[in-house]
Amino acid sequence: MHEWDVKLEKMELHLQASMRRTDIDMWIIMSREFNLDPMLQMFGDYGISGWYGHRNAYIFFDPGNNLPLERTLLGTHQSGRMREFFPTIISYGQEGLKPHLADFIKDRNPKKIAINRSRTVSMADGITVEMLAFLEDAIGPVYSSRLISSQDLIFDYISHRTVAELEIETEASHRTWYILRRAFSNEVVTPGKTRLMDIYGFILQEWQNQDLEFNFAPGITIYRKGVKGGIDDTKNPLVEAGDILHVDFGVRLMGLVTDQQHVAYVLHPNETEPPDGLKTLFKKSVIVGDIYAEELKAGKIGVKVKATIEKRSAKQGIKASIYGHTQGNWVHGAGARTVFDWPDRYGDFAREPIRANEFWSIEYSVQGKVPEWDNQMVRIPREEDAVIKSDGSRARFLIGPQ
Repeated sequence: MHEWDVKLEKMELHLQASMRRTDIDMWIIMSREFNLDPMLQMFGDYGISGWYGHRNAYIFFDPGNNLPLERTLLGTHQSGRMREFFPTIISYGQEGLKPHLADFIKDRNPKKIAINRSRTVSMADGITVEMLAFLEDAIGPVYSSRLISSQDLIFDYISHRTVAELEIETEASHRTWYILRRAFSNEVVTPGKTRLMDIYGFILQEWQNQDLEFNFAPGITIYRKGVKGGIDDTKNPLVEAGDILHVDFGVRLMGLVTDQQHVAYVLHPNETEPPDGLKTLFKKSVIVGDIYAEELKAGKIGVKVKATIEKRSAKQGIKASIYGHTQGNWVHGAGARTVFDWPDRYGDFAREPIRANEFWSIEYSVQGKVPEWDNQMVRIPREEDAVIKSDGSRARFLIGPQ
């Protein structure tokens, strides 16, 4: 199965139903060469979408009743394989896209036309100023008055995962897990000899060896007794016995991504396990992760879930900070986030409800004083891949947790 087969199945199973749930009868994705709309990756993308053309309109129209979804591409420079996604492809010559677009809309008389325009949701904001002006000029003032944001449609559509998507996300999660497990092992790390960027290089080489696609580069940090905060890669420090190693990394497999954070303690020669204070703090992080998974219930609002988890943790004497998010097609996905209600940064994500079957990044940290480190305040960052159960009752870890 290829990536586009997975996306085609998703479209055929869920797109028309998503349009009906969000009361949209037409969705137009306007795009052009070198400035692609991010949602096009869901409808072809790698390998079959051609050059995207000078100006193209990718249109979904629901005629209602029991009729199937119309999928039409008005544009140029398209691979014939795109007919799997858009059975009707209408090209144009010197007359341009405008008359074809105008006639198509007039013939169908849609009541609500979704376009990818959103103040705070980037994957729902692919239309440019000039492409919007072009569209409005082509369809005229009556139909322009029916334009609405595709944001709710995109949230709904992305959340409806297929069996194939779950299998791919699970495989990607397992691969990420074992790359990081090896990176933080004696195979790679020798105290006093290994530098931070040696670990970085091992992780990059591993995802290349496994033919995984790039998601984001590993961020590696050292937490050390007597040092406030973390030590990053600026000076490429040596790993020393007694260090806590932390990494944030994810891969991309067949269009789906992971996002994990792992931690490890570097033993002193006379140690067989970490100091009790660090073990206690790590156990607290495990407790918070379990609470987090329990509270990710379909219908709950992201910002409220954050508050609930932090309150439940505090009752157990744990200082936790919660900042997770949906993931899947993007590392910060199209859906709820358990974050502050900070409009300028998180916009509508913080106020979105959690949905069944969403892929999630359970991301958080705990803090506490460690007696063996002279009561130094130590932070343990955690992040695990998860999915909301199909009944919406809670989240399930795809692997682990650590």
